[in-house]
Amino acid sequence: MSVLQKLFMSKNNILIKPFSDEFLKSVAELCRLSMEYDIMPDFLLREKTFGDPDYNSALTLLAFKKENEQPVGFIQGIIRSISTRKSHGRKIKMKKFGYIKLLCVHPDERRKGIASQLYKKAEKKFILSGVKSIRIYESIPNYFMPGVDPMYTEAVCFFERNGFKKFGDTSNLSADLVNKNFSTDEEERKLLKKGVVFKRAEADEKKEVLNWLEKKFPEWIPEVSESFNNIPVTLFIAKANEDVQAFSAYEVNNKGTGWFGPMGTGKSFQGMGIGGILLKKCLMAMKEMGFKKAIIPWVGPIPFYMHYAGSKVERVFWRYEKILE
Repeated sequence: MSVLQKLFMSKNNILIKPFSDEFLKSVAELCRLSMEYDIMPDFLLREKTFGDPDYNSALTLLAFKKENEQPVGFIQGIIRSISTRKSHGRKIKMKKFGYIKLLCVHPDERRKGIASQLYKKAEKKFILSGVKSIRIYESIPNYFMPGVDPMYTEAVCFFERNGFKKFGDTSNLSADLVNKNFSTDEEERKLLKKGVVFKRAEADEKKEVLNWLEKKFPEWIPEVSESFNNIPVTLFIAKANEDVQAFSAYEVNNKGTGWFGPMGTGKSFQGMGIGGILLKKCLMAMKEMGFKKAIIPWVGPIPFYMHYAGSKVERVFWRYEKILE
């Protein structure tokens, strides 16, 4: 056993060491065993870990019962620097937020303190990094879920025991892609008379789209940027007077699992049905990719999605935060 491993050895002989690529497959399997209401293919775990621009090896840890065995616990922490206040469109204050992005323990190894040991090490590193608050899972723009599903009751109890307070909730909707018609021809013809044109964004329009987002929806820049890494670009836009006025994206987070969003319409063009058309165009594209349903995550306006896509609430998530002294 190396000196580093000895330093990570806990009192009850649980070995804790950093995550690495050699354990990706075994950790993905561990996630699948631990999260009965979710999926975690190998490619998705790679996106959540090494694919995160803020990936931190010091905050991504594995727990082992013995040397050279399969991991029995896993935690991923992330630190994001987020703008908390704006003035005349400028970001003028940044705040560090810590996130527990993923946490799982093998079902046969629970109630043995493994999750607590992993979490305490992550929290200590958060504190040393100047983090003042920690949230659970909702590590936008690269996140697995927008909170804790209360069906994972053990997780709810664990986080509350460790000082986290519930401050809200949100929902994921699902839209049936098999039995729905998402044609928008008639709606597009009506808006064309008003000078509104709909199209799939092209690679050379990236700068134009991102410049518009900087003014209207800066929080969506990272996810929309990701749409331009896909072939074809997984972004639809609406233009009027040759300028971008609205957008709708898909396959930018949790790729390969059918996630829709984000989307947004400039204030002067809201109320015209533009968002509904863009939503349908994304859902049609996802249907053509072979998805049977679309996941619409972290939803605010549930009636909007119900009206345009017949979507229904599929999951509910509780949002938790811990303020560090």
